[in-house]
Formats: sequence, structure tokens, C-alpha cells
Amino acid sequence: MRQLFGFLEEVSVVLMAILRPAWRSVRENTGLAALSVVLAFGLWIFVTDAENPEQTKVVPDDIPVRPVNVPPEIWVPEEVATVRVEVRVEENVFDNLTKDDFEATVDLEGLTVGVHELPTTRHPSCERQSCRVEVRPLTTRGNLRVTDVLPDQIKVTLEALEVKSVPAEVELIGSPPSEFSLGPTSSEVSRATVAGPHDNVQQVTRVVAPVDVEGRTESFESAVRLEARDQLGHLVERVTVDPALIDVNVEIEQVSFSRALAVNPVVVGTARQGYNSVGVTVDPPVVTVFGPEAYIDQAIAISTQPVDIEDATSDVVRTVSLDLPPDVTVRGSGTATVTVKVTAATGQQVFAVPLAVTGLGDGLSIVGSLPPVQVFLFGPLPDLLRLNPNDISASVDLEGKEAGTHTVKIEVKAPEGLEVSSVSPEEIEITLEQR
Repeated sequence: MRQLFGFLEEVSVVLMAILRPAWRSVRENTGLAALSVVLAFGLWIFVTDAENPEQTKVVPDDIPVRPVNVPPEIWVPEEVATVRVEVRVEENVFDNLTKDDFEATVDLEGLTVGVHELPTTRHPSCERQSCRVEVRPLTTRGNLRVTDVLPDQIKVTLEALEVKSVPAEVELIGSPPSEFSLGPTSSEVSRATVAGPHDNVQQVTRVVAPVDVEGRTESFESAVRLEARDQLGHLVERVTVDPALIDVNVEIEQVSFSRALAVNPVVVGTARQGYNSVGVTVDPPVVTVFGPEAYIDQAIAISTQPVDIEDATSDVVRTVSLDLPPDVTVRGSGTATVTVKVTAATGQQVFAVPLAVTGLGDGLSIVGSLPPVQVFLFGPLPDLLRLNPNDISASVDLEGKEAGTHTVKIEVKAPEGLEVSSVSPEEIEITLEQR
């Protein structure tokens, strides 16, 4: 710490040694010091002006002229004309100037109904203190000054002001989704005042607050601008409405609820004997239904109208309506296509088939009679039910057999599409004798 204080003391001694002669010089040469300051300031201005000189140009934007001091019995638009200005400003500022950097007004005090040619600062008859049109800059950047106003005069048309009170209404545009309903709509005003030229005000029969409710699903409040309308509902221009804005409350409530439900196909009747229904499909399998909240909360599936398959022998395809309760709707066509697959049932049937003989030699005969053979067939039940024993072939081949007793195998042939599952007996003893 002692070393730090020593260092600071040495620094202060050095600074005093440097500054004491300078202060003595300034005190003894006050006039020279003042002259130096003036010359330095002049040099700064010269250098600055050389780098960024001022220029005189016309701003390319049109500046709207706003009326002021409008007599109470006169109507005039909010913007009566436009002017342009010639300015003097530093070069690097000019390109950034816009109409928003200026305010243009026209003084209408003491004027009456009619068309008036009002001079600007450029008009020969205009003295600065009596010019009706005034343009002033709203910024001081770049040492901005207005040097002239173009053109030298503007034309202003003043009309007699008429005022009347008309009903104010809310006009709803569009609609909420189908499951929502519009409730009461309210605003804080029932009448409004319109003002403007006589002919225009006479056309106004009401003012309307248009509110867009397309697709809205919740109640809302909105500030809406009033519009003047004629008897046919057309917009009337060149009038003002007081109040210009009103608050509108729109009530929207949900009256229908939705839910995705499975489609339950309803099938009645039975297929023809020997056929079975082996599967049911429905298209679409799921639909979105709309209805009261109590129904939507409890519903599990939506049924179809019945599909009858009575005596069917092949697939049944039907497009039927959905069985919708009252006050319930469905998104889409409200129908479903039901397909019931019907196929022939399979089973087994036994037949007593007469036995035929082939290859019996000349001079030989069979001793006794041949019993029928029991043939078990497997296949589609409709085919089995239509079959009779004569449609089945059962035979024994005696080719090369001599007189005596022989054991031979029974050969059975079933109609196409059927399968021989068993034959009883499979073999038989046959006795042959000479005739």
C-alpha cells in the first residue's frame, strides 16, 4: 500500500510540471486562445460542408394537404389535395426523405360554400403571412428547410354540411361450422350520426357494423368500424360516421357434437341350405357423426339398415343407409356398402350304389346277386344334396377270371368336385360258374 501511495505522488508531480506552463501560456495569451477556437470551429464547418454539401431539390413524394379551421357549417374531405415541396438539405439526407417528414395544411377559416383557388408560397399574390397552404418539416435532420411549395395554388371545394341520425345495425358475414350456432349479438349503440354533403347524407338509411363469423367457434368481442349504407345496402362514400367504431359482442355456442363411430353392418336372413355366410365387411368402417352431446357421449357404433341374405347362394353386396337416430347427422353420404361372403358348406354323405360288373368271360355267370356298395363322399353340401346313387360309378373287373370264387376290389368314381372318402366293403367275393 505504501508503494502505491508513493507511485501516485510521483505521477501528480509530473502532471503538475507539464500543465503549469500550458496554463500560464493560456492565461497570458487569452485573445490568441479565443482566435484558435474560432478558427478550429470554422475549419470543422468547412470540412463538413465539403464532405456533405447542402443541395436544393424537389421531394418526389406527394404530400396530402389536411384542412384546418374548418367552419362548422362546411363539409370538406380529410384530404383536399396534394402538393410537393422544394427543400434545402444535406445531400446524404435527401434520399431518405418521404412524405411522412412533412405536414401540409390548408387554412379554411372564414371561407364559404364554393370552389376556392388557394395560393401556396409560390403564387405571386401570396404573402407569407396570408398564404392559406403551409408545409412544414417534421424533422431537423440534415438542416432540412422548405424553400418552395408546388404547385402555386390548389383548388378546394367546400360543400354545405348536413348531419342526421340513423339506425346502427350489426351485419354478420359468413357462418360458424355446422355444429355451432349463433346466439345473441349486441353492441353498445343503436343509432349513429352521419355527416357530409347534402346529396350523400340523404342516401344514407342506416349504418352497419360488418362482423365476419365465418368458421368461428367461440364467442368474441370486437371493435368494428361503422359503414354508411343506402336503402339497397350499398356503401355511401364521402360521409363520416360518429362514432366511427363500436364494440360488438357475438355469442357462439356448440349445439352439435361429433365423434368417430364404427359402422356395424346388420345382416338378416339365412343362406340357402348347404351354404354358409362366412364373413361380413363394410365400407366405410368408421364414420364421423354429429348429434346432441348426450348421444355422442354414449354411442359406441352406428348400425346400418338390414341387409337380407335369405336363400343366398353367392356373395351379397348391398349399399344401404345408416340407421341414424333423430337429430343425428353424418359427415359424407350417410350410406355404407355391406358385403356378405357366402360360400357352399362342405360335408359328407353316404350313398348305396349298385355294383356293376365288367370283363365277365363268355360262358360264365355270377352265382347269386351282388349287394349295393356304401360309398362315402365328401364335398360341397349343395352338390351332395343334388346327387343320386346313379351318378356314382361302382364296379368290379372280372377280366381273366375263371369259374370259382374270387375276391375282387371295388372301384368307385365320384362326380367332379366330390371326393370318395371311403367305400364299404372295399372288396367282395364273387363266385363264377359255367352256364
